[in-house]
Amino acid sequence: MPLRLTFIGPPGSGKGTQAKLLREQGFLHVSTGDMLRAEIGGQTERGMAIAATVAGGGLVEDALLNQVVDAFLASHANESLVFDGYPRTLPQARHLAGCDLAAAVFFEIHDAVLLRRLGDRVIGIDGTIYDMKLHPPPPGVVVTRRADDNPEVHRVRLAAYRREEAALREFYEAAGLARVIDAERPMDEVKAQVAYLIKDLRSSRPV
Repeated sequence: MPLRLTFIGPPGSGKGTQAKLLREQGFLHVSTGDMLRAEIGGQTERGMAIAATVAGGGLVEDALLNQVVDAFLASHANESLVFDGYPRTLPQARHLAGCDLAAAVFFEIHDAVLLRRLGDRVIGIDGTIYDMKLHPPPPGVVVTRRADDNPEVHRVRLAAYRREEAALREFYEAAGLARVIDAERPMDEVKAQVAYLIKDLRSSRPV
C-alpha cells in the first residue's frame, strides 16, 4: 500500500535532503517548486497563471496550488511519496487531509542552531548542499552560496515559518499524524530516525 508523508520544517532543517534520500526506498520526492515548474513547462492555462504570478514576485495562492497537488496525486495514485514544502499553511493542510496521509513529520531544530547551519551552507554546481563545518564538500568540488543566503533573509523566513508551524502542529497532533525528528543530529543519524519511522509506519498499515 502506498505510503504518503509530508516533511515539515524551516528552511535549512534538512527536510529536503532527507526527502531526496527516500528515493532510495522508492519514494517520490515531491517539492512544491518542482510541481509548479512542471505546470509552467506544460504551458497549460493553469501553468501560465502560475508563471505570471511567479514572474511578478508573488506567492501562488492556495486554491491554485491545491489544484496542482490534486493533479499530481491523481497521476501518482499508486506510488509512495513524500511532500517537501507542502503544506505550508493550515488551509493547505486541511485540503491535504483527504489524501490518506500516513504522517506529518516535523523536523525540530532550535533557531540558533538553524541560523548557524544556514550561515555555513554552500551549494555544489550539481545542487548538492554542504555544511562547511559538519558536512564539507569533497576536495576539488566547486561550491557557491545562494544570493539570498544572508542572516537577515534567514531571520525573516524563519519568523514566517514559525508563525505557521504552531497551527500545523496542532492540526496534525489532533489528527494523530504528527511525528517528530530531531533535526539537530548529524545527517546520518537523522536518516536513521527517518528510516525507523517509515518502518514503524509500514508495519502498522494494512497490506
